[in-house]
Amino acid sequence: MGCAANHRPSTVQQDFVGQQITPFKTEIPMAGRSALNSTSGGRTHVRVVVVGDRGTGKSSLIAAAASESFQENVPALLPPTRLPADFYPDGVPVTIIDTSSSLESRGRLAEELKRADAVVLTYACDEPMTLNRLSSFWLHELRRLEVKVPVIVVGCKLDLRDEHFHMSLEQVMSPIMQQFREIETCIECSAANLVQVPDVFYYAQKAVIHPTAPLFDQETQALKPRCVRALKRIFILCDHDIDGALNNAELNEFQVKCFNAPVTAC
Repeated sequence: MGCAANHRPSTVQQDFVGQQITPFKTEIPMAGRSALNSTSGGRTHVRVVVVGDRGTGKSSLIAAAASESFQENVPALLPPTRLPADFYPDGVPVTIIDTSSSLESRGRLAEELKRADAVVLTYACDEPMTLNRLSSFWLHELRRLEVKVPVIVVGCKLDLRDEHFHMSLEQVMSPIMQQFREIETCIECSAANLVQVPDVFYYAQKAVIHPTAPLFDQETQALKPRCVRALKRIFILCDHDIDGALNNAELNEFQVKCFNAPVTAC
């Protein structure tokens, strides 16, 4: 298995029917950010632990996210790195924990994982063996350690991958995501070219602050009953003319109430 053939970055997420989708990055209007801030679940902090094989780009990824630049000489193991509250729209600071994959550090790694709110699991796009190791070692190891937090799988070194390998990220990751439902998102990035670097920790933060578990049952692949009832109730409240569909005015009113921003034309 390997990464996609071209150098266009990709993102794959679990959706509400268990399929794989490739979303676009959404720009959140400034007027709607206060509404998002109020829905952070009362969290004041998110702790993300970065794990993966040696040489997969863990430290370079963290350094590039924090400095918004690529650094040639990055220490083998970084101290805890903090992204401030204003780094992402939800207004919650993120602490990123770098880890060593050496056998001598396994005890420390296990301790850090026990304190994690989310895990970023890396592989190198130019080394297919590190991708194979996700399912042959790392994801099983997280289960063995009973790490029950969202996992973001990240393909680093996107700029170095083999241009002659003709498989998309979705093709590569779909079987793994079907087997390991704890994977929230898969994303490719390049620290050297600063491609999708901040997105990695945005998805990690989002998985913690806005979890899907209260809404969606991964085992049955269905919305949970309380979520279904809530959605039906919301629809009834918005459908003022009781015609069984939301017209433009009703949809706009819903958008303003939820996000403090009107619907914009495409």
